Amino acid sequence: MKHIAVLFITLFIYANAAAESLKIGLLQIEDSVPFYVAEKEGFFNQENVRVELVPFLSALERDSALAAGAIDGAISDPIGALLLDKGRGLLKITSLGLGKTSAEGVFAILAAPSSEIHTLDDLKGVEIAVSNSTIIEYVTDRLLEQQGFSPEEITKVEVKKMPIRMQMLLSGSVQAATLPEPLSSIAAGKGARVLIRDADLDQSLSQTVVVITTEALNLKKEAVQSLFKAYGRAVEAINDDPESYRSLVVEKGRIPPFLADKYPIAVYPAPEPFSKDLFEPAASWLVDKGLIETITYEDIVATDFLDD
Repeated sequence: MKHIAVLFITLFIYANAAAESLKIGLLQIEDSVPFYVAEKEGFFNQENVRVELVPFLSALERDSALAAGAIDGAISDPIGALLLDKGRGLLKITSLGLGKTSAEGVFAILAAPSSEIHTLDDLKGVEIAVSNSTIIEYVTDRLLEQQGFSPEEITKVEVKKMPIRMQMLLSGSVQAATLPEPLSSIAAGKGARVLIRDADLDQSLSQTVVVITTEALNLKKEAVQSLFKAYGRAVEAINDDPESYRSLVVEKGRIPPFLADKYPIAVYPAPEPFSKDLFEPAASWLVDKGLIETITYEDIVATDFLDD
């Protein structure tokens, strides 16, 4: 029995020593939940990959860590990923997160409770608070353009920090603002009027993506494959029994207590390459604004990260 025990200990030590490690940066949003489920359920260990989940309070801190090579990957969005990379080959958009369908959209344009704005037409020429050169500005432009607004009728003002943007909306310091969940629901609960949501459209306008550094994809290919196998198992677990993970969604998504019991848990897509149909509008918007040079789909999107 003593020899058997020694054998098992040796095998355990060998397996853990052989497992490659990855550091993944996560924002406090519901999109990050599958990674935490994979950690909680032991899926990373079962797929023989060591994963450290590194929380960040802001996209700026996350992007700084990616650029410095302090983390191997992160939850991001296509606008943020393209702006960070700018054709340098720093990273690859490796998988779609949330946003495969419009039902997973999380953004809304709201009017201040004290404003006279009651319809979308009332928004023409009115300053909408956004954060410039972000997914929020991108969604704002596309939402209104799809509703027939000309570029000249879309007016924006920058309020970078989202909690401050929400407070300015509620106080009437700005007449309209674009906010993500759960801030849009909090604002609506305090009297702000929802004028349009991206979730109400026929096509997806906003997505999150998983980005992996080019270095990690080259040097830790097996670990990346194992990461996404574990992620896929976590997605299945959530979708099979979403209520069992409600507390995790509430915690990691920073859902306020008054919404906790009724907040809809997303149906998470399995890991898959970010499609050209979703990539091209985001890339074109950035090029048109002069924020990046042309980047092709093949330059920045990984399509073989699940290949064995």
